[in-house]
Amino acid sequence: MFYRAVMDWNSPIERWRVPLLGHLLRLFAEIGLTEGGTVERVPKPLHRYVLRILRTAESAARRLIMAAARDIVVEPPPERPPRAKPRTSSKDKPKADVEGKPRRKRRPLFNLFDALKRVGRRFKKKRRGPEPHVYSLETFLQQRAAAAAPAPVEQAAVDDGMVNAANLVRRLIAAVDALSDIPRHAMRLARWQAQPKEERRPERWSPLRPGRPPGFRQRAKHEVDEILKECHWLALEGNPPLDDTS
Repeated sequence: MFYRAVMDWNSPIERWRVPLLGHLLRLFAEIGLTEGGTVERVPKPLHRYVLRILRTAESAARRLIMAAARDIVVEPPPERPPRAKPRTSSKDKPKADVEGKPRRKRRPLFNLFDALKRVGRRFKKKRRGPEPHVYSLETFLQQRAAAAAPAPVEQAAVDDGMVNAANLVRRLIAAVDALSDIPRHAMRLARWQAQPKEERRPERWSPLRPGRPPGFRQRAKHEVDEILKECHWLALEGNPPLDDTS
C-alpha cells in the first residue's frame, strides 16, 4: 500500500471515506429511504443484508474518525466565572414564549465506541424459592376460582415477513452524518480522549475493542470488508491497541 509511508493522514482517510459513504447511500436506496423521509418496516432478508453491511461500515467509520483525531490537541477550557442566579425562574415565564418556539428535531448521533464482547454471564440468574403456602380460606377460594376460569384466547400475531426498521434507519442516518463531517466527530473523540479514564463516559481506555472489529470478515464477501481492514490498520498505526478491562 503506497500510502503507508506517507505521514499526511488526510489522503488515506479521504481515500476510504468516499467509497464507504457511497456504499451507505446505496443502502439508503435499497430500503427506499429518502432525505427527510423515513421507513417503518422492511422485509426480513433485506433487514439482515443491510444490517450486515452497516455493522461493518460503522466499524470502518469509527476507525477513520480515530485516525483523524490522532493529531488533535484539546486545550483545557478557560475557567468561567460563576453565573449569577436569575431572579425569575423558568416557571414564572409565560407559556406563550415556550410554546411559540418550535422544537428542532435532533438527528441521531453516531456511536464512537465499539460494542465490547460479552464473556459469560455477568449476573447470576436469581432462583425463585417455593411459593408461599396459603393460610387464608378466602385467598384459597379466589385462587381456585381464577384457575377454573377459562383463559382468554389470544390471537396469534400474523407474520407478514416484515420487521421494524426504526433502529436501522437511525443508525444509517448517523453513519452517513459521521462520514459527511469527520472533523466534527474527530473533535468529539479527542475531547473524550483528553479526559482522565476515571472521568470518561464510557470509562474505557480505547474506543476500539480488543481483537477483531465488529463486522470483520477474514474472507471478504463485500467491498466494505476490505475497506474495514484498511481502516483498522489506519486507526492502529501510531495507536497500539490497549487491553480494555472495563
